[in-house]
Amino acid sequence: MKSEEILKADMLDLIFDGRNKEYGAYDLRRSYPKAVAKALLVGVLIALAVLSYSILKDRFADLMASDTDVKVNLTDLEAPPPMKENEPPPPPPPTPPPPPERASVQYVPPVIKEVVANETAVTDVKDLEEKDPGVKTVEGDPNAKVNIDIKSDAIGLVEQKEKVVAVKVEDDNKVFTVVEQQPEFPGGQGAMYKWIGENLKYPSEARNNGLQGKVIMQFTVEKDGSISSVRVVRDAVGGGAGDEANRVVKKMPNWKPGRQNGKSVRVQYTLPVTFKLEE
Repeated sequence: MKSEEILKADMLDLIFDGRNKEYGAYDLRRSYPKAVAKALLVGVLIALAVLSYSILKDRFADLMASDTDVKVNLTDLEAPPPMKENEPPPPPPPTPPPPPERASVQYVPPVIKEVVANETAVTDVKDLEEKDPGVKTVEGDPNAKVNIDIKSDAIGLVEQKEKVVAVKVEDDNKVFTVVEQQPEFPGGQGAMYKWIGENLKYPSEARNNGLQGKVIMQFTVEKDGSISSVRVVRDAVGGGAGDEANRVVKKMPNWKPGRQNGKSVRVQYTLPVTFKLEE
């Protein structure tokens, strides 16, 4: 750098003479005074704002604050009226009436009187022998008539009342549902189902329509074992199955009758009849 340029150049140009000014440090130092000036200006403004706020705050506080004098007017108290001399005192309050008297029962102790037994004078044995004892043996007249007065009360003691015994007669025609000994088909239950299978005919209508199931029958086993009162309780098959089961049950031979209290009785019996097609 020439001497003339040195005189005109500032310190920053002298420092960075012959160096790379585009590195960034040159621009940073070049803009540093401006940044410092801006910072000082901002600081001054902030200080002025704070100072102005405190001044204005105190000013407005003085304006808002006002001393208010509170005046209290005391009312004049009237003096009590003067006491009159020689004035009698007020009468005392009336005495309350006494409580009502309650009725009371006075206990009077019992008076025990002494009872003196009457003393009987003991008589002499001789006096007793001379006196009449009250019982004598008097001979009666065998020819006299004897009258006996029989009162009505005495008759009631002699009469005997007849006892009526009610005898409960059981109905011989009663139909039992539960007995001591149930009625039985000849040969037992196995023989009964075998007999039904041999005599039962599958209705053609039920067979053609593929109907099968159970028919519940109900009948009465009489005292002699015969079958009566046959009826269809429920027909779950249809197609004539109920009529066929009714026919077979009525055709049954006599059963062994049921027994109750050692006697043959009428018993109601329920029998399911099954209709099943062979596969």
